[in-house]
Amino acid sequence: MTNLPDVRPASATGPELRERTLELLEFPRIRETLASHTCTPMSRERALALAPVYDAAAVAELQQETAEAALLLDESPSLELSHDPRPLVQRAAVGGMLLGSELIAVADGLDAARSAKALGGAARSRTPLLRSLTRNIADLRPLERELRAKLTPSGEVKDDASPLLRQLRSESRDAYHQASAGLQAYVDSDLGTEVLQDRLYTVRGGRLVLPVKADFKGRMPGIVHGSSDSGATLFIEPFSNVHRTNRWREAGDAEQEEVRRILQRLTVSVGRRAAETMHALEMIARLDAALAKARYARTYRGVAVGEGDVVRLVEARHPLLGTAVPVSLALEPPVSVLVVTGPNTGGKTVALKTLGLMALMRQSGLMLPCSPQTSLPLFDGVYADIGDQQSIEHAVSTFSSHVTAIAGILAHATPRSLVLFDELGTSTDPEEGAALGCAVAAHLAEQGVPCVVTTHHRPLAALAEEHEAMENASVELDPQTLRPTYKLTMGLPGRSYAMDIAARTGLDARIIEAAQQRLGPVHRETEGLLTAIRWERALTREKLDEAEAERARSAQLSAELARQVEALESAQASVVEEVRAELRQEANRVRAKLRQAESAAEWQTFRGEPPPPRVMEAASADVADVQRALRSRVWGKRAASTPTERKTKLAVGETVEVGALGIKGSVLTEPDNSGRVEVLVGSARLQMDVSRLRRTGEPIEEERPARPSVSMPLSTPAPGIELDVRGERANEAIERLDAYIDSALAYGLTHVRIVHGKGTGALRNAVWRRLADSSTVASYAFAPRERGGDGATEVELR
Repeated sequence: MTNLPDVRPASATGPELRERTLELLEFPRIRETLASHTCTPMSRERALALAPVYDAAAVAELQQETAEAALLLDESPSLELSHDPRPLVQRAAVGGMLLGSELIAVADGLDAARSAKALGGAARSRTPLLRSLTRNIADLRPLERELRAKLTPSGEVKDDASPLLRQLRSESRDAYHQASAGLQAYVDSDLGTEVLQDRLYTVRGGRLVLPVKADFKGRMPGIVHGSSDSGATLFIEPFSNVHRTNRWREAGDAEQEEVRRILQRLTVSVGRRAAETMHALEMIARLDAALAKARYARTYRGVAVGEGDVVRLVEARHPLLGTAVPVSLALEPPVSVLVVTGPNTGGKTVALKTLGLMALMRQSGLMLPCSPQTSLPLFDGVYADIGDQQSIEHAVSTFSSHVTAIAGILAHATPRSLVLFDELGTSTDPEEGAALGCAVAAHLAEQGVPCVVTTHHRPLAALAEEHEAMENASVELDPQTLRPTYKLTMGLPGRSYAMDIAARTGLDARIIEAAQQRLGPVHRETEGLLTAIRWERALTREKLDEAEAERARSAQLSAELARQVEALESAQASVVEEVRAELRQEANRVRAKLRQAESAAEWQTFRGEPPPPRVMEAASADVADVQRALRSRVWGKRAASTPTERKTKLAVGETVEVGALGIKGSVLTEPDNSGRVEVLVGSARLQMDVSRLRRTGEPIEEERPARPSVSMPLSTPAPGIELDVRGERANEAIERLDAYIDSALAYGLTHVRIVHGKGTGALRNAVWRRLADSSTVASYAFAPRERGGDGATEVELR
């Protein structure tokens, strides 16, 4: 064996390997995206330092923070801060003086602390953890009021910050006006017209001066405070104005001294409460970081994923890929190692990185872009070896770097770790690389370490078929287009599609045939079998999708029919009650008239006179009216069958009617213990209580006062609650619309939806004109946004 120089780098520690994994899985991009959702420099700093934790209690607390923050997003929280006040507060604590603008930055931080405290208590019962964080924020409003009382929003000290400052600023203004008036006199004089470069005065070195032409400096006695770049202008302070400018400068110096004293006093106030302020700012950072996680989760529809015993990803989407195909995979005992094979660019590495990022994100307190059925264990470390790690500087080849990484990972991985190997056994002789890959995977499987491996080596896939702790998975190309589907299929090794791709790209057929002969009969037979299995799975999946779509449509129709049955029966009961109320009022009126007639008759009898015929005739007429009204509404009731009686009457196959609505169906099951049976109405299966059914030909319990019942033979298919006419010509769509509405009315539907699409609006306008002309349409309007918006119209039928 040839002796090679020892170029091994120092072995990496566990934390170093975990940090390297963060880089390989692009976790820093997660941090940057999260940071873009923060509102303060302090929380941005926390976002950029985000890292997974490996303690169960810490993970649970981070997840709870994010879940509670999601509940607060609807409160429109605002913790905006443009500057980090913490360095300023620390400087004040050690005696340094803060400028006015810096003190305003501290005041803004105190305002944010007040908002954080209020936000934490906004939903106390639902956010106990965030409430506990913000509850201990000190009341810093007195300090904030003191700062804002003395300073303007830009940080200038206000005139009324102290009585002395008000006086000094008044004196300074007066002195300035006197000094400037003295110079203005020169500007307005004939001498000024002659000797001044410009008809104005300015300031040089804190002194008021005149711009005098250099040739006339002898005409303007005074102190020269400078000249222009060309030397053509001298800036002269006239001797006659020196005492006025001195007075202005002295007043200004006194003013600045008072301003410095006020700022120093305010700085001391900040320093006194530095510890409380720093705590409040840290709580702001933590609260806004949690809110940022919740905001970020909304962008990818993240869900909270609890801790589980096994690795199970369901419909997980890579968070950094906008249109990633969802990945589903599982490592369930006894399987701990998943071997993923398939063509290049097929999605193997994306699946690998998706799992790794899901684990890192969950243990960092982030919600995950996946189905709620996903579960992940608590990992004590996530270790990955992905990509080309060649190092010219350290004379380490690609293969050597991979082996070094693998050795470090094997030294630290435990059955509670997650290990990810991309292209295990690559960058060396294929036979030796495959052998090494098999040995590494088998070692991890025997140790029970959760691991996902991607590879092109067939021996590794063959080992996964034989080893009870390993399982195969594959990514596929579309068999017709040879384009990646990015779908991961569990339980089946993948093909490389090398020969298919070579043929599709134009390689000579004779060369391809010769290559296939070199593969050997076993390889060709295996490839053919895998192809057949994939075609069979594709057909099965297509049939399952169709069945699921039909099941969903039937369920939707069943729910709609049940809703309409309840609505119609409710409407019937309401109408019946209204008519009963009318009859009660009528009966009361008739009884009153009868009592009046009886009283009149008694009075007449008492007087010995017969009652007036017109009174008795009127009373008799009223009685006849009520009797006719009662007969016209048929209020007699039949002897109602009890549910128990009906249980014995109804049999499978019998035709029944739903309530008094006239909708016919067929009984599919015997009544259960609660008295419910399954009824086939059209193509929909409804669960109905037997008390709401009657056998065909039985009398109706109560005649409906309005709307005649309509029945259809079961051979006529029941319409759905939706008609899709997109892509059809207007006349064809209108014909289908008319037939659909007739069918919907026949089946008792009251609410339907017409999908016409948006397009140019021509088809929509034709549909609306037809609906407007129809006497069977009560109303129509665009559907809500979640049900199609202006691409669909919801119709209420009469």
